[in-house]
Amino acid sequence: MYMFESFILGMVQGIAEWLPISSEAMIILVKNNFFPSGMNFSEMISFAIFLHLGTLFAATLYFRKKIVQLIKNIFNYKKINNEDKNYLLFIIIATIISGILGLILLKIVEYYQSFFNHEFMINIFVASFLIITAVLLYISENKNNSIKIILTKKRAFLTGIFQGFAAIPGISRSGSTIAGMGLLGINKEQALELSFILSIPLVFLANVVLNYSLLKNLTVNHVVALISAFVFGIITIELLLRLVRKIRFSYFVGFFAFLLILLNLFT
Repeated sequence: MYMFESFILGMVQGIAEWLPISSEAMIILVKNNFFPSGMNFSEMISFAIFLHLGTLFAATLYFRKKIVQLIKNIFNYKKINNEDKNYLLFIIIATIISGILGLILLKIVEYYQSFFNHEFMINIFVASFLIITAVLLYISENKNNSIKIILTKKRAFLTGIFQGFAAIPGISRSGSTIAGMGLLGINKEQALELSFILSIPLVFLANVVLNYSLLKNLTVNHVVALISAFVFGIITIELLLRLVRKIRFSYFVGFFAFLLILLNLFT
């Protein structure tokens, strides 16, 4: 892997992670179409998960005050108010559920990885799940309200399921999580922030469990990719939080799926 390729793949991760398109799928698509190599599908998934560390650092820096407060609340759980308890439990429950489901689905995907060896099948698979994500986002946007609701354990459990499905390449973690929370009545601003926060423990645990050997053998190119993902991740967070009220995520995802289908048909 060359340094320029590392920079581009990091940039793709930094931009795509917070958008309702699958960053894993985008990395695989860019890798397959522009930087073909001897990597098999499982290795590309592993590298895509590794790149999430860059956006993890970006989210941690951007929401550092919120994260520090969450850590304090863990140690002062009995003293904090009900709203803070609900927020903390929501993060913990959703992370546990999504982690378990995501690991199961990832193993299934790896078992059937031969299905993804053909470029045409990867593009169609990704486009299909983007369309599903767009439909879910459209439904959630139409029922979305501006009032903050109580973050119950049931909503946390269901959010964890929506996030866990993102282990399937083509399903966007942020897209499915935001859509799921929208369907549960959580407003878009709160859902977007929760999506950012929820990415942190999930990505950290995924890399500890799945990428331990890679983390022990980092190269300069790996570092370049992480820095690129971090920088573009910070920029994208800021832009999305400013534009969240003006953006119809469903239209964006649907248009992207349409472009991907056209690309597949005419190349």
